[in-house]
Amino acid sequence: MGALEAFVKAFDAIGVDAAGEPARLAQSRRQGLEDLLRSGLPTRHTEDWKYTSLRALDAIDLATTAPTALLDREALRDAGALLVSDDPRLVFVDGAFDAELSHLNDLPPGVRLAPWGARQSSSDKEAGTVLDAAAPGGAFDAINRLFAHDGMVFELAEGVCLEVPIVVIMVQTRAGASHVRHALRLGQGSSARVIEQHLGLAQVGPYLASSVTRAELARGAKLQHVRLQDESDAAVHVSQLHAAQGEDSQLDAQILVLGSRLSRQEFHIAHAAPGCRTDLRGASVLASEQHGDVHLGIEHRHPRGTSRTVVCGVFDDAAHGVFTGRVTVHPGAQKTDAGMINRNLLLSPRAEADTRPQLQIDADDVLCSHGATVGQLDAEALFYLQSRGIAAPLARAMLVQAFVAEALPDIGWEPLRAQVRTRLAALRGLEIEASEGTT
Repeated sequence: MGALEAFVKAFDAIGVDAAGEPARLAQSRRQGLEDLLRSGLPTRHTEDWKYTSLRALDAIDLATTAPTALLDREALRDAGALLVSDDPRLVFVDGAFDAELSHLNDLPPGVRLAPWGARQSSSDKEAGTVLDAAAPGGAFDAINRLFAHDGMVFELAEGVCLEVPIVVIMVQTRAGASHVRHALRLGQGSSARVIEQHLGLAQVGPYLASSVTRAELARGAKLQHVRLQDESDAAVHVSQLHAAQGEDSQLDAQILVLGSRLSRQEFHIAHAAPGCRTDLRGASVLASEQHGDVHLGIEHRHPRGTSRTVVCGVFDDAAHGVFTGRVTVHPGAQKTDAGMINRNLLLSPRAEADTRPQLQIDADDVLCSHGATVGQLDAEALFYLQSRGIAAPLARAMLVQAFVAEALPDIGWEPLRAQVRTRLAALRGLEIEASEGTT
């Protein structure tokens, strides 16, 4: 049985009508099923999945009902969770909200932060809205709509600037599959920082983790969004960020990819009004036989839009990195300023990187550029450092640090910087530290 049939069978086993869900949610799930059956799962013949195969899904029991492991705060910290005192935090274990591990108290006026799951939601209509299709979400947005039963709803009223970051932790404790779906809505002139952390326990068998985040930024709103993907080596991880930006809004989206057997990070950004700015940066540090795919699309639909993309990959052993970046400047989007660069460093003869930066320009008064590099460590630079008495492993780590530093996540919050330093330092002897000057 193929993965598509397994998804359909798992959905049929749930029985959306027998589950007792409100009609609005059941309707959204049925529509998701129709969308999935219409599109099918992407294959290597699908242009946007040309270098990424989903055969790893065949090894996952998508309908497993194994019990969730009990986690306390100490066990969560041992798993690598970003736990900082009593700052706002939501924790989802195997796709379900865990109230004991979360902290939602002491939020200032104008801030709404809550899970939307059936037992916590104050509005069935709101939960149904969260499950509405995200365009262009494709098959995995449809899959997420079929199975997601929880996630975060985060709303800021007009003019509210939240000083402390919101941390959302998704942790997997069992084989099978989990799905979460988040909705972010920032009012006019508001600002916030949101960190999503995806973790898997080391002993977990093969599993699928899917995550969809939809963000709406009103006029002048500012959002910094960070995703830390550190799943188990047995995982297949697919995440999507969909953002609709209002006039003069600013989005700073960042990713760090460290885990999973197979991962795909997608960004779908739409400039829905003039004067939008989007900054995308990401780093993948992979080894063994890990496969990491970063796929992004930025739609400049209005004048005076700006976008900057910097994505770096470091691949060792037989790791495989894929980058597809597509910036589209639509007719009438004059004064667009867009730049995109993808850099890849191969630390092994068996490592591989496929990169496809793309520009489509249908306006004549624009400033746009794109480029990509794939290469190895500079032998002369390595020799120079060793000639100054620096041991080879440290010299190698210094060069890797310099290569990847500009793409590491940083929102000006020291706990995040420390987390990035700690995780990277633990990877295969690469003592990489985030640059103190990175902002």
